[in-house]
Amino acid sequence: MKTEPKIPIPEFFKGRNVLITGASGFMGKILVEKLLRCCPEIGKIYIILRSRGDKSPKERWDEMTKLPVSVS
Repeated sequence: MKTEPKIPIPEFFKGRNVLITGASGFMGKILVEKLLRCCPEIGKIYIILRSRGDKSPKERWDEMTKLPVSVS
């Protein structure tokens, strides 16, 4: 079985647009942070957020971006 050559993550995402669902969850937050930090030449990151309870997607985004990402 032939394997494809491995491409570094920043090179793979260079100029590409990414759609992320679940960005307000634990893994989603880590993924967004990692892409922003490690892939400076990434295209656009599209994030789908839904309302939850009485909070609009905009309110959830504002809350999400105020909190630090922590994996400890």
